[in-house]
Amino acid sequence: MPMRAAARAASVSRSFLHSWRCHPNLIFSKDTIGLKKSSSGENFHHKIDRILRNHSGGLKTFSLDYSGMCGFDGTSYLDSWLQIALKPGIREVTLWLSETNRKYNFPCSLLSVGPLRSLTSLHLWHVSSTWDELKCLLFNSLALEQLELVHCKEIACLKIPCSLQRLSNLSVFECLDLNVIESKAPNLSTLFLRGHRLNFSCVETLQVKKLDILRSNFIQDARTKLPSLMPNLETLVIISGSEVVDAPMLPTKFLYLKHLTIWLMFRPTSRPYDCLSLVSFLDASPSLETLVHLAKVYVTQLCMVHELMRADSQVRHMPEHRHACLKSLKISGFSSAKSLVELVCYILKNAVSLECLTLDTVYGHRCDQGKYKRCIPMSDNLLMEAPRALLAIRRYIENKVPSTVEFIVLKPCSRCHVRRRQISSQSCNAISI
Repeated sequence: MPMRAAARAASVSRSFLHSWRCHPNLIFSKDTIGLKKSSSGENFHHKIDRILRNHSGGLKTFSLDYSGMCGFDGTSYLDSWLQIALKPGIREVTLWLSETNRKYNFPCSLLSVGPLRSLTSLHLWHVSSTWDELKCLLFNSLALEQLELVHCKEIACLKIPCSLQRLSNLSVFECLDLNVIESKAPNLSTLFLRGHRLNFSCVETLQVKKLDILRSNFIQDARTKLPSLMPNLETLVIISGSEVVDAPMLPTKFLYLKHLTIWLMFRPTSRPYDCLSLVSFLDASPSLETLVHLAKVYVTQLCMVHELMRADSQVRHMPEHRHACLKSLKISGFSSAKSLVELVCYILKNAVSLECLTLDTVYGHRCDQGKYKRCIPMSDNLLMEAPRALLAIRRYIENKVPSTVEFIVLKPCSRCHVRRRQISSQSCNAISI
């Protein structure tokens, strides 16, 4: 119900007025308050202030969205509003502030007053909070299940106590001063880590089932250390900007790993990487069902980072190893790199249960004529590489795909194709001149 309609109903009905003042979920934004796009922040503040001061308590959800609000001057109100909202029983608190030169110091002390027995999810984005302040909050949030820290630059350490019995999901994204994570939470099952210097060796990881990590040179560590650190791992996502060594062949196993995603972002300065070495993960994962490989290559340096498939190229053959569970393989950013073609050929020969093979010559999001009026920006060199990748598919892969496998080849859209022909024509003209 719009704000004005609710106010009119409350003025003529005592029961409606009472229910409105006891409503457990308060979500404030321009839309819910009923402000026009040109309205100032001051009108926003006055309306929210009246509602909160007349509220009788018992909040479960409190959401305040300042995004796009001109004339942000709510710092004088926020502390008092949070004092009203942050009481035992609160389950969800969301505070979105508009971009401004002013800084708001979130009063973490309010969160540490009394045990927050119902708080299950805590997401802190760009919050200037120290570990001492966060510590008070964590030790009082015994029902916490999810903790997310994003760009919290003043947190230097994170020590999660064993009292957080329900904590299952921990996400840390680019907290620049945070180097070491310690956790004694007994049921932590999902780790999402972004930050090249993060050390999580002091985390109780035996129960972890999903790891999503961005770190250069992590593929070797994943094969050498993770099988013993996280023996129950079911989902693994690795994003790496560079790799010094190829994936080693080892006897250790990921007995329960079902879903594996590997993003390799090769740069002009990267060493040649042997994608065929990723067979090590297949051999170590007898339960693996899906494999997604994203290979981002700066195509101007493709021949320096990879050996390319040529007419006289010989495909290497690895020792055969039956993979009975692998059902889906997708490679995004597929190119004519020789080791990438060899990886696909190996899987086609050994994955006896394969149901779907997708080779996408575009890395990342695709442009679709039915959805976008403009194509997603794509380098000229990537467009020029796509025909070489398609040729490698026809020459070395297509005839090896069993009839029982759904084979999907994705190439640049028709508009990108026209642009590629224009680029090719311009190059020929330049050479003739």
